[in-house]
Amino acid sequence: MKPGSKQWKNFMAKLYGWGAAIVIIGALFKIQHWEGASLMLILGLGTEAFIFFMSAFEKPHEEPDWSLVYPQLATGEGAEKTPTQQLDNMLADANIDATIIEKLGDGMRHLGEQATKMGEVADAS
Repeated sequence: MKPGSKQWKNFMAKLYGWGAAIVIIGALFKIQHWEGASLMLILGLGTEAFIFFMSAFEKPHEEPDWSLVYPQLATGEGAEKTPTQQLDNMLADANIDATIIEKLGDGMRHLGEQATKMGEVADAS
């Protein structure tokens, strides 16, 4: 079985599953203080060490060239602006300044007060 082949990947997938099950059973034995807990924990951790050893022979995952799908990644376009800077630019483009934001806040407070008064009138009737 050659590392990187389909059979190797299939074997490793099964090894991860079996190994995880053995580790969990070993931990369960130890947590519950069942007879043979030390042996089961040794088997579980030994299995984990073996899995880490075997995974060293796996081929590293190759990242696709995402710039082929998203061309802006190749140019770095938009990468230098944080979301806060983008929001600031949008507000500036729309001519929204602190005065307008303050008026919006006042309007929302007034709306809240009116809704409270309407609730009081509805409760009174």
